[in-house]
Amino acid sequence: MPPVSTHTVRRAGLRDIDELVRLRHAMFRAMARSGSAARPAAVEDTSWYSAAAARLREELESGRTAAFVVDASADSRVLAACAVASLEQRLPGPGSPRGLGGSMSSVFVEPDRRGEGLGTAVVTAAVRWLVDHDAEIVDLHATPMAEPIYRALGFREPRSAALRLTP
Repeated sequence: MPPVSTHTVRRAGLRDIDELVRLRHAMFRAMARSGSAARPAAVEDTSWYSAAAARLREELESGRTAAFVVDASADSRVLAACAVASLEQRLPGPGSPRGLGGSMSSVFVEPDRRGEGLGTAVVTAAVRWLVDHDAEIVDLHATPMAEPIYRALGFREPRSAALRLTP
């Protein structure tokens, strides 16, 4: 059973955008080091920061996206963990009669805070938000290290293969 967090999870606000972008970059760096993503040198580029911040602001303001975070400390604006949840309208189909899905992204816990249950706490809050907003399916991409956390929360492989084309 995953450890239970004693930390307060809160819904992120606009003031957290820069920290959310910082943690997203930390996530990509960690994935590159583990071999789960692009080469380490490729992830050092920060030219995407302003576009990510602008898009995150737009999505948070629209209400289609919510981020859940744990502060590093009570008197800090630094975040220790985050998870971003987005609602996505899809075509209805079997198992999704309304066609409302959700996706999780930017799930990250600072390395020195791992093992405290923060990842489970932010993912649980994000999934609860998606379900409360009528998402019928929740998708995410998992690194091998995080996969056991997601499985413990009920995530399973989809029936179709996830493929990607980067033209």
